Amino acid sequence: MRRLPLWQRLSVQITVPILLLITLSFMSMTYFLSRDQQADAYARAEIELRSMLVVAQGSLNRIMSLDRPDSVAEILSEMYVHPRIRNAAIIDSDFQLMHYYVVNQIRPELQKFVGELSHEALGRAFQTGMTIIEYHPEHKHFLALVPILPGAVLDAGLTRNVLVLEYAYDHEAIGLHTFDVRDNLLIFGLLVGLGFLLWLGLYLGVNRPIRAMVQASSQLAQRQPISITLSKRYYNELGVLSRALQKAAKARDRYERDLQRLSSAVEQSSDSILITDLDGKIEYVNQAFLESTGYSRVELIGENPNVLASGRTPAATYESLWQTLRAGETWRGELFNQTRDGTELREWVTISPLRNEHGEINYYLATKQNITEKRASEERIHFLAYFDQLTGLANRALIKDLLDQFIAEGSKSHQGAILLFDLDGMQRLNDVRGFEFGDQALLTVSERLKRGIDGFHGAQLGNLGGDLFVVLLPPKFPCQEVNRIAGDLAERLLASIAEPMSINDEPVTLTASAGLIYYPHAQTNAEELLRYTETAVFKSKQAGGNRCTAYSADLSAEIETHFNIDRDLRAAIGTEQLQLYVQPKHLVTGEMVGVEVLCRWQHPERGFIPPDVFIAVAEKSSLIVKLGDWIQAESLRLLANLPAPLNLALNISPRQFRQEEFSTRLQQDLELSGADPKRLTIEVTENLLLDDVHAVSAKMRELSRRGIEFSIDDFGTGYSSLSYLSDLPLQELKIDRHFVMGIGNPRQEKIVDMVISMSEHMNLRVVAEGVETKEQVDYLLAESPQIICQGYYFSKPLPVQNLSDYIHHTMS
Repeated sequence: MRRLPLWQRLSVQITVPILLLITLSFMSMTYFLSRDQQADAYARAEIELRSMLVVAQGSLNRIMSLDRPDSVAEILSEMYVHPRIRNAAIIDSDFQLMHYYVVNQIRPELQKFVGELSHEALGRAFQTGMTIIEYHPEHKHFLALVPILPGAVLDAGLTRNVLVLEYAYDHEAIGLHTFDVRDNLLIFGLLVGLGFLLWLGLYLGVNRPIRAMVQASSQLAQRQPISITLSKRYYNELGVLSRALQKAAKARDRYERDLQRLSSAVEQSSDSILITDLDGKIEYVNQAFLESTGYSRVELIGENPNVLASGRTPAATYESLWQTLRAGETWRGELFNQTRDGTELREWVTISPLRNEHGEINYYLATKQNITEKRASEERIHFLAYFDQLTGLANRALIKDLLDQFIAEGSKSHQGAILLFDLDGMQRLNDVRGFEFGDQALLTVSERLKRGIDGFHGAQLGNLGGDLFVVLLPPKFPCQEVNRIAGDLAERLLASIAEPMSINDEPVTLTASAGLIYYPHAQTNAEELLRYTETAVFKSKQAGGNRCTAYSADLSAEIETHFNIDRDLRAAIGTEQLQLYVQPKHLVTGEMVGVEVLCRWQHPERGFIPPDVFIAVAEKSSLIVKLGDWIQAESLRLLANLPAPLNLALNISPRQFRQEEFSTRLQQDLELSGADPKRLTIEVTENLLLDDVHAVSAKMRELSRRGIEFSIDDFGTGYSSLSYLSDLPLQELKIDRHFVMGIGNPRQEKIVDMVISMSEHMNLRVVAEGVETKEQVDYLLAESPQIICQGYYFSKPLPVQNLSDYIHHTMS
C-alpha cells in the first residue's frame, strides 16, 4: 500500500486541528479571563472609591455643620494615607482651593491638578448636589466630585463646596501582559505534550488500525487474501468496523469458494447448461453442452438455440414454452433436438428467467439433461415389465391387465376362455441340453401357438414365466358355444406343440399339460382366474400330461385341502399334535425282534389325519425334511431306551436322505441320544436310487461303517433293478404289503417266493409287511422261519408310551 504524506495522515489531520482548537480556546479563555479580571478590578475600585467618598462626605458634612474647619485638614490628610489617593482637595464655588488646607499650599501638583479640572463637571456638582465619579483612562485615575456643605447653613444648596478626589487606577494594568512568561511557556509545553499524546493515541488507537483496515480493504478489493491481522479488541466503532471487515473477508472467501464451486459445478456438470439473452441469442454454454451437441463454443455463441432443433418437437410445446417464460415462470418439458452430426437427442429441459436487482428479466438459463438413453431404458423397462424377454409375448402383469379388461367387457350371454399350457419335461430338457437349447424350444412353441390362434380375432397370447403359456379368448362367444370352441382350440394347440421340432439339428418332441376355464366366472378377478387355471393344469400333469382339464370347483377344494394340510402340518411339528407310534416286528415264529417307527397326527380341529394324507403333502415340498428331522431325533431317543437286542427301523424319505447335512445330523442325533447305531435300521425306497446311485451308495457306506443297517422298503414297487442290490450296503429287504396280501394267489405267491429266494442267496433279511392272517403266517413260516413279520396279526401300531407294557407282555 502507498505510504501517505505526513499531512494526509489521519493522526496528523486530527491532532493539528485539535491542538489549534485547544490553543485558540486557551487564548480565548485567557482573554476573557483578563477582561473579567479588569472588569472585576474596576468594579472593586469603583466600589471602594464610592465607599470612601460616602464616609468622607458624611464626615465633611458633619464637620461643616459643626463649623469646625480645622478638622477638614485632618480628614484630608487621612485620605492621603490610602495608596491610590493622589490628590484630595475642597473646591469652592469660585473653583478655588479652600485656603485653610495648608497642605495644599506646599504641594504644587495639587494646584496643577485643580487647574486642569473641568469647570463644567464642577458646575454640575455645584448645581445638582450629586456625586460625580468619572474614570479618565488617559490619566489612569478616577476623578470624584463630591458636593459638601459649606458651613452650618443647611439650605445653602447653591453655595455647595466640592470635594475633589483623584483615585489612581490603571484599567489596562490587568491583561495578557500580566501573565508570567514561565507560566506561559509551561502551559505551551503542556499543550505540546498533550498534542503529542493525542497524536500517539490517535496513531496507535486509530491511525494504525485504520491503516491495517485500509490495507485489508485494498486486498479485499483486489480479490487477494488478507495478509493483515485485524484486531477485534477495539471497544468502539473501530472494533465494529474491524469485525465487519473480517466478516466481509470471510464472507468474500465463502462467496469466492461458493462461486468457484458453482462455476466448477456448472462447467463440470453432466447437464448441458446455456444462457441466452432476451432475444434468444446464446451467451454461455458449458463443456457438457459442447460435448453432447458436438458444436464448438465459437459456433454457438450468438446463435439461437433452435439450431439444435430436430423438427420432431410439437409446435404446441414451443408455444407453451414461450407462454410460460413471458409470464416470468419456469418451464419444464421434453424437447427433441439433434447433435451437430444429426444424431437425435431427447432432452429434458428446464428454462428459468434470470432477474437483475430490480426484478427485471434479463437472461434465460436453460438446463438440459440427455434422456435419450433414459427414454430407451424406460421403454426397455416397460417392455420387461409387460413382456417376456425371450419370447416377446405379454407377461403375467400385462395378461392380468388384459384379463381384467375382458372380464369387465363380459356379459351373461357371452363368455371368454383362458387356456393355460405348461410344457411337460421342460426341466429335464434344460438339465440335459442346457438353457440355451431349452430357450430355442420355447421360441418354437411360442411361434406354433401364435400360428394356432391366428383365426381368433382378439385372442391374446402370453407367457406367464418360463414354459407357462396362456391364451386369452375375449368374451365374445355365446355361452352354449364357448365350451366347444375353446375345447377344440386346446386340442389343436396341444397337437401343434406335440409335433416334432428340430433344434440345432436335433429332433425334439415336447408335450404340454393344459388347463381351461371360462369367464366371467362368479365374482372372480384376473388373479383368481389364472390361479384356478393353474389348478386345472396341475390336474392334467397328475394325469400324465399332454391333455387338457377344465377347471371345476372340486379341483379348488382339493388344492385348498392340500394347502391347509401343508400349513397346519408346519405348525404341528414339535407339538403334541404329532406323536410317535411303533409297530412291533416279530419273527414268523413269534419272537419279537424290533419295532418300526410310525408318525400319527391328531389335528385339534380335523381330528385324526391318516399318514398317507399328510406324508404325501409333506413329500411334495421341503416340509418332509423338517418333519423327518423331528421324527429322527425323537426315534433315536426312543432307541436309547429300547431294551437290547431289539432294533429300531426308521423310514427316511428320499428328499431328506439327499440333504448334504443328513449324515452329519444323524450322527449328531445319535451322540445326543446315546443310542446304539448298530441297532438302527434305516429304511429307504427304491426311488432314492433314481438320480445319483453313486452318491447315495457313498453316503450309505459312510453310515454303515458306524454300524447302521439299511433296508429297501416296498421292494418291487419302484425302480426294480437288481444291479444295485450287490453294490449297496444292504442288510434287509421288505416285501410290500400288496404282495403279502396276495398270498393265496399263485401269481402273487411266486413274487413273494422270488424275493425270499433272492434275499437268501444275497444273505439279506426279509421283512414282510402287512401280515394280518394266520394263512399268511403259515405260508411265510413254510418259506423260512427267519422271516420277520410286521402287521396286525401280531400287533397294531402302538403309542410309544404303551411299548414297555407290550414288550413285557411279549417277553413273558
